[in-house]
Amino acid sequence: MPAARQLHLFKSRRQKGIAPPGPSEFAMQCFLADLIRRMINPQWRFTHVPLGEYRDSIAASRCRRLGTMPGWPDLQFAGPDRQMAFLELKRRGSGRLSAAQESMRDHLLGCGFAWLCTDSVDEAIAWLKARGILGDGFTLL
Repeated sequence: MPAARQLHLFKSRRQKGIAPPGPSEFAMQCFLADLIRRMINPQWRFTHVPLGEYRDSIAASRCRRLGTMPGWPDLQFAGPDRQMAFLELKRRGSGRLSAAQESMRDHLLGCGFAWLCTDSVDEAIAWLKARGILGDGFTLL
C-alpha cells in the first residue's frame, strides 16, 4: 500500500498530493526513550545528555567550561561486562553528521563500542534488540 499523500486545500481536484513530513528528531527520540524505559534489559542503563539545544551565551559558556564537548551521540547505553553502545538519531532525509559527530563516531568505533546513526525508529529498535539492550519480552511486529 503506498504511503498516504496529503492534498493541498487550494489546489485543483486532480492533484496527486505531497507526502507529509516525517517525524522530527525530537519526536522520534521521545518515542524511543519511552519505549526503552519500559522495555530495557535491567542489566543496562541509558541516558540522553542534552548538548544540542539553544542556550543563552552565559549558559553556553558555563557548559563549555564544565567540559561539554560537541559530537556526542543522542543516546548512550552502559551494560554488563563494560559494554557501551551509542545511538545517534537523525530526521528522515535531512540528517547528516557534523564534523564533530563524524570524529566522535570514529573515536567510539575505534574504542570498540557499538555505534549507530539512523533515521528509522524500526532500525534503532532492531539494533537495540540485537545487542540485548531491549528485554526479551519485546518483539518487533
